[in-house]
Amino acid sequence: MKMERMIQPRKKLKIALMLCLSLSLLGQIMAAGIPGQATAERKNPADQPSSSSAPVEASSTTLVEEAAKWNGRKIIFTGEAVGEGMVRGLKCWIHVNDDAYMWKNIEEGAKLGGYNSGHAIWVDAGLARTITYYGNYLHEGDIVKVMGTFNSVCRDHGGDMDIHADTLEIVRIGHHVGHVINYKRAVLAVIMLGLAGILFWVRSIARRHRT
Repeated sequence: MKMERMIQPRKKLKIALMLCLSLSLLGQIMAAGIPGQATAERKNPADQPSSSSAPVEASSTTLVEEAAKWNGRKIIFTGEAVGEGMVRGLKCWIHVNDDAYMWKNIEEGAKLGGYNSGHAIWVDAGLARTITYYGNYLHEGDIVKVMGTFNSVCRDHGGDMDIHADTLEIVRIGHHVGHVINYKRAVLAVIMLGLAGILFWVRSIARRHRT
């Protein structure tokens, strides 16, 4: 009986020690975090945007689809200056497209690759004046590389999505675009116009006879 009484406290002591060790290990694991999760976070630094990080090249599609993640980050954006520069005091609005037609237009051999896409850029007027050509029907615009801060909802410009540029570099100067006349289409258009005129004349005569 005395031996049994001595053994029971020892068992209780062992169980208590095991529970203490288990709780201690559990606390250490929770404090250190899950190893797989920490590794994943290190592999994807872009998941935690920081305005102090080095500029990263980004496309308009990425910025639109992941606007919240890129908001406030320093980025590099490259594309064709299109439309015209709109000067506002010491600043200027320009629009830069990075779509499938930025390097050459359809007349120069570019394949159809979807719609036009780009971003509005808020830049110093002096930098905007270095642009020689803006893309339009008669011109292929300058290719520019902009470095600045991306704003998904800009507080300074009514909540619009834009890029506030710090630098602007001309990658390639644009040029005039020559449009070749398609004579087959021109002849076909004249024929169709003639047929339309004949049909209108026949219909007018038919109406007169009815009255």
